[in-house]
Amino acid sequence: MQAIRNMEPAWEKVNGRKFALVEYRDKKGELRPCYSLTKTECLYIATKFNDEAPDNLSGSCE
Repeated sequence: MQAIRNMEPAWEKVNGRKFALVEYRDKKGELRPCYSLTKTECLYIATKFNDEAPDNLSGSCE
C-alpha cells in the first residue's frame, strides 16, 4: 500500500486523478483499505517495480 501511495502523485500528474481507494471486510470482519485498480493502473505500478517490465508489456494494454 505504501509503495502505491508513493507512486500516486506521479500518476495524478499524468492522468489527473488518484488511484481509487476502497475498503474490504477481512475474515475477522474488520474493514481494511485497498486499491481498486484498472488494468492500465496495474501495469503502471508493475513497471515502477521492474525496469524490464515496460519492454515485456508493450502493447498489452491495447
